[in-house]
Amino acid sequence: MFKNQENNKSGPKLRGVLLGKHESGKTSVINTILGNTFTEVKREGLIDGTKLSLTETPGWWNTFSLNDLSKISKQELVRRVSLVTPGPHVILITIRADSVFSNTDEKFLEDYMELLGPKIWTRTLVIFTRGDVVPKETIERNIQEAGSGLSRLIEKCENNYHVFNNKMQQDRTQVTELIKKIQGIVRRNEESYLEIDMGKVKDVNEQWEETERRARSRKSRVEHQRSKVQEKAPVQRLEEIGVVLMGWVLSGKSSTGNIILNRDEFVIGRKTGKAIRGHGEVDGRNITVLDTPGWWKYIEAELNPDFVRSTILESVLESKSPQALLLVIPGDTSFQEEQMRIVEENLSVLGEDVWRHTIVLFTWGDRFADISIEQHIESEGDALQWLVEKCRNRYHVFDNTNKTNRDQVSELFQIIDEMAAENSTFFFIEKTNERNDKQDNPILEIRLKDIDVYLEEGFKMKAEEIRDTIENLCMQIIDENDEIRSKEIGVKFRDQGPDHQEPLPGNNTQQVNIPEQIKQLLEREFSRWESFIIDGVRDNLQDIKALVELSQAEKRKRSMEAIEQWLQNYNHYVRNTTDKIQKIDSRKRKKGGKKHR
Repeated sequence: MFKNQENNKSGPKLRGVLLGKHESGKTSVINTILGNTFTEVKREGLIDGTKLSLTETPGWWNTFSLNDLSKISKQELVRRVSLVTPGPHVILITIRADSVFSNTDEKFLEDYMELLGPKIWTRTLVIFTRGDVVPKETIERNIQEAGSGLSRLIEKCENNYHVFNNKMQQDRTQVTELIKKIQGIVRRNEESYLEIDMGKVKDVNEQWEETERRARSRKSRVEHQRSKVQEKAPVQRLEEIGVVLMGWVLSGKSSTGNIILNRDEFVIGRKTGKAIRGHGEVDGRNITVLDTPGWWKYIEAELNPDFVRSTILESVLESKSPQALLLVIPGDTSFQEEQMRIVEENLSVLGEDVWRHTIVLFTWGDRFADISIEQHIESEGDALQWLVEKCRNRYHVFDNTNKTNRDQVSELFQIIDEMAAENSTFFFIEKTNERNDKQDNPILEIRLKDIDVYLEEGFKMKAEEIRDTIENLCMQIIDENDEIRSKEIGVKFRDQGPDHQEPLPGNNTQQVNIPEQIKQLLEREFSRWESFIIDGVRDNLQDIKALVELSQAEKRKRSMEAIEQWLQNYNHYVRNTTDKIQKIDSRKRKKGGKKHR
């Protein structure tokens, strides 16, 4: 709902809200506009005679779908916008000009924006930051690319966009031009502003207060529980610790292993089919870390590649009774009932005793700038609370971006010491891989061969999209001054990928007989991989570009190798999953044939 401009001469005339991913330049934009370096979330200033108030909202990291965003992150958005009373005139979306804006980004941003209301686009303007890195002409060429997510976003914003060079704060012409564009948006909306739904704000604030109360209670209970363990018997410092890292694909296991060992032992994005072992001395202790292949986040454990289950079992045996199993969960994403069920199924192969020796390790703790991990646990709901309590309230948080923070590792070792004092040695009885065919399983109740086809074809289509995106990324980073060679290397990415195949003619994934619910799960898996692959490739390309001792030809060669490594890992999981589906489908057909004899 919109209301006419309020008659308040003492307050700011224009009010804006900034939204965008973390590190998209929101703070820098505000500093450039207002000409200062403050960090408050709400700031005001006078620009060319216009009173302006700007409020920064919390950013998000990897974008898959709105369902993957934690509940508390959604609440933070509403609470932050509610500071803009009585409502904002304009919404400013910040996008880094040197980043990739995929179709997944577009869909996420569309859903995220509409948390504030369905008619928000008429008062939205996109600000491209890092205009010093990417020329305005290149940005406009990307916008004009037909059918792209960026093109559709700008069209949805009624072609309202602006390019900013945050390193040129003394260039006030870019600020003046932006203010004129904002004033134009306000005029076209008849001087109205976006009215905040105060009923919704009231509900969110009440939920927030209840979450804070429960979070304090949980933290108090955990501290009391740990003190009781320490009182019961002296906690021995373990001189040797064996750790097994488990979790879904792309949860941060390899990064966690590197932080524990304080070196780059595990290669992120590698082709994974077995556990990788790392060993070192940390804090005067002999530490062994086993990084196991992850399982799918949304797909039933029954359909995991065979190597996932076998490797978890082998890792526990190889480590000779590990002191700790670390269940790695990204702290900035949602954890719903489907994840609870999948985690339980994957850990069940180690027997019920496994929970007594499992610690939930939340990764990417740097993304909890203003909230505690207990708030996240309480706000997420029953599923995550069940998991934490199943592990006897043993949980810890890692900041995966700060490798120099050794306190977080020492604190983890202390929790392991206490767990060992309470539990003694871990023994497990392997659970047989038996199934009750009557068990409610939406994936296994439908035709598995249809899932197989959809997974295979969906993978190929997504791989093609990723390759197209990577070509543009490589042009921007490695070949930014050599457009002709950029086009050539783009063809090589398309033609020389060892595992890449064109989609089969005549197969249409949308015509396969799969319920919409299952399609959405598979597509969410594809989107997760897309986001991580593109981010991983971008980081690799930036590192390669910085190697001044390499020739341009050698940089291109290394770029291709890095790209194929990421795509091979993706391909490896899909191929092994389709093989598993075919085996299960074959067993079901044989079983059905015997019944009819």
